[in-house]
Amino acid sequence: MLKHYSQILLIVFILSGCSKKDSINAAPIANAGIDQTVITTSAVTLDCSLSSDANGDLLTYRWSMTSKPDESTAILVNSASANPTFVADIDGVYAAQLIVDDKTVNSTADNVNIYSFSTSSVKNIILLIGDGMGAEHIKAARWQDVGVDGILNMDSLSVNGWIRTGSADNLITDSAAASTAIATGTKTNNGVIGLDPSLNELSTILEEAKQQGRSVGLITTVQISHATPAAFASHVEDRSQMTEIALQLLNNDVDVLLGGGEDEFLPISSYGCFSEPGERNDGRNLIDEAIGKGYTYVCDSNSLEAIDPTFTNKLIGLFADEGMVRPFSPSLDVMAQKAIDILSQNPNGFFLVIEGGQIDWASHSNDAANAINDTVSFDKVVKVASEFTAMNGDTLIMVTADHETGGMSVSLNPTGYSSEDGPFTMPDGTKFYINWSTTGHTYSNVPIMSSGYNSNLFSNIHENTFIYEVMKNAFDK
Repeated sequence: MLKHYSQILLIVFILSGCSKKDSINAAPIANAGIDQTVITTSAVTLDCSLSSDANGDLLTYRWSMTSKPDESTAILVNSASANPTFVADIDGVYAAQLIVDDKTVNSTADNVNIYSFSTSSVKNIILLIGDGMGAEHIKAARWQDVGVDGILNMDSLSVNGWIRTGSADNLITDSAAASTAIATGTKTNNGVIGLDPSLNELSTILEEAKQQGRSVGLITTVQISHATPAAFASHVEDRSQMTEIALQLLNNDVDVLLGGGEDEFLPISSYGCFSEPGERNDGRNLIDEAIGKGYTYVCDSNSLEAIDPTFTNKLIGLFADEGMVRPFSPSLDVMAQKAIDILSQNPNGFFLVIEGGQIDWASHSNDAANAINDTVSFDKVVKVASEFTAMNGDTLIMVTADHETGGMSVSLNPTGYSSEDGPFTMPDGTKFYINWSTTGHTYSNVPIMSSGYNSNLFSNIHENTFIYEVMKNAFDK
């Protein structure tokens, strides 16, 4: 904790042509022209002392503080130099503006940069998982939504890398093993959730975040007790134990649960908001139990919209008997926004997993239209998360997949193969086509896109367990 002015942080930011003197974690966040730097050492100096531009014009520098935490009296010393000293008195997120001027009229060399930086570790993590979403799914969504040269919200994240997905016992993973690897940092066998290959219980990043005083949430368009969300807050030998998973989600005190799967929370012969009876053989009504623990329960879009996040800290929303029915109501981005609004009330921060769960289901069926539409909808959630991250510099956002499904390939010309779907249409009217190589999962690496604290670590290729390592490091700093 920074408590006195005697603890000085030297902050000088990189412009084009400047060189880095010391190592720091830095990466641009979602909005163009904004960089985020998380200070992890007591003195960081970047050399930006250029005396002239390419035309020989003399440069001047003007720094100013644009935002700081309440009650902070942080200052910039030597603000007219290339290398001012930033003096922080309390932990928090700060922003400073730098104007570089070459003193010419209407100069195109003038450069205004706004920087956000933090003297403390990351406060929030938002992890977005497109189940079954490979690189070609993203390409197809891009072509349909914004065209070949367009940019999706996930494309705008600052760092891109690749994730290997194999499980402990199979080159081709399932969602249970893949999500367990992401949630715990340990590879396990296919079908296993929250346990290692010897069936020993593993600690998850969600459980660790909860122990640190953060709020936690899980969102999906499939059953909330399905494999991907389950791996972050339950421990079972077989992913089919969905009624047991539902119980463990409540016992683990997950603050926000939004998705499908009401049946797993109700006893057999009991009905809730939907047409099918419950599936629990133990006679327990977990929805009533949740309400007794202080949760608010909703089962339709209007009820979710009516929730006031300032007066709600525990919410369970189940919007279908099993997986949610298209068109999803509420939509995934609406669920994400409500969850962030609730979880961000906690001054200690939050951890949130958002799954586009039915990208995988559509791909298993080689249903290109729904696979593409679900990926486009998932990208809208990335926008919600990115907008929050842009306003909260102490947040790490990651977008990835547990595995690829279907062996999708995208092309501008028809192939004539029997597996072909299309044509689909870009915004400019250009046609494109989809082919599939399987109805199962593949061993393809999947993309990861990230912005925020330590996001630079995701460049290149990593095992899926590395995602946990980065998250744990961010929360433990």
